[in-house]
Amino acid sequence: MNRSGLGQIGWAVLAALMVSACGGGGGSSPSSTSSFDGTITGFGSVYVNGVKFETDGSSFSIDGEHGSEDDLKVGMRVRVEGSVNGEHGSASSISYTDELEGLVISNSIASGADVGNMNIMGQTVSVTAETVFESKVMTVTMPDQIAAGMIVEVSGYSSGMGEIQATRIEVKASDLTTYLALHPNGIEVKGIVANHDEQNMKFDLGSMTIDYSSAILDDMPNGNFDMLYVEVKSTAGIDSNTSELIASKVELENHGDMGHDGHDDDEMEIKGMITSAIEGDSFAVNGQMITVNDKTEFDDISKAELLVGVMVEVEGYYRDGEFIAEEVEAKEESSDEIEGIIAAIESGEINTGTVTLNNGMVFSITNETIMEDSRDDGFIADQKFNLQALMEGDYVEIHYYDDNGTLVATKLERDDN
Repeated sequence: MNRSGLGQIGWAVLAALMVSACGGGGGSSPSSTSSFDGTITGFGSVYVNGVKFETDGSSFSIDGEHGSEDDLKVGMRVRVEGSVNGEHGSASSISYTDELEGLVISNSIASGADVGNMNIMGQTVSVTAETVFESKVMTVTMPDQIAAGMIVEVSGYSSGMGEIQATRIEVKASDLTTYLALHPNGIEVKGIVANHDEQNMKFDLGSMTIDYSSAILDDMPNGNFDMLYVEVKSTAGIDSNTSELIASKVELENHGDMGHDGHDDDEMEIKGMITSAIEGDSFAVNGQMITVNDKTEFDDISKAELLVGVMVEVEGYYRDGEFIAEEVEAKEESSDEIEGIIAAIESGEINTGTVTLNNGMVFSITNETIMEDSRDDGFIADQKFNLQALMEGDYVEIHYYDDNGTLVATKLERDDN
């Protein structure tokens, strides 16, 4: 994507949840489950949350269907089950499920820009500088060109209450009719039910009212649906008279709870934005409740600073149904962007190293750097792009932050010069 300027979206309620096995902490028992829930940042194996996962023998699930590694793309939020040793891991399974695949109602991204907000079926979707973008509609090459009525798939981190921070956006079709010809099960949206009207068979997901009077109910309980986490599918789309989404199916998701369930001594690492500020001894990251105690260690952040929108990394374990934090650490976010020509590349053992631009600036590439190939001028974009595929002379856009004099890239995007 070409950028007309810098942009950082302030978030009050959106989050990025990344869950991984952790390797230490405050004395919990050895983990019986190792799982990562995060964004794919690169390939050459699969990189998630700073870990290089080997995938020999792995199984793959794409939106509930059997898939393969070729179905995975940078920016997808995935769940990885496996074992980890430092920055290396072995995945037994990788699963991907989108947050939303639906009709665009409005797009407020300024012309020529690629950061801002869109309303997609009542969900406020934030597109940031680090959102990966792809389009199957030839006339759409940037997020600001997405028009009302188009069908867009969003992967990212949801508050469940109508706000999603997009890690990846893909324009699937120019209209619902075209989309349904290839996807007969229809469009879909997930969220936490609000304002359930049992008599009229309606409820809200974000700002979208759902009419489920003709829908199939799957695993839904009798009575009030409020506060349940559900998925809604629709083949009819939005009623032009009522502006309501006509549901064809309503399914209970994850037993109605956005958070992850864990057994005693399952160790986890959660990296993301705080969606519910600290109250007493609890706060939340993307719907996952976390408990702190007198043994919790705080690194570059205090308990009082656990506020909505702050990026943190939490190591901990499950005990008696609670996720107990052993360590909470504040995480850096990108604050600057630069474009230029690659003058030199130094790569390490895995997808790490440095790149030097023709202006002499040197950037550190880590396992968590998002690696995206966006070339479309006479090239076919490399969907498995990584540092080893980068060449001197390539034109890139780099988002980064300054870590005590070291410029750390959060995203490196190869683009047309």
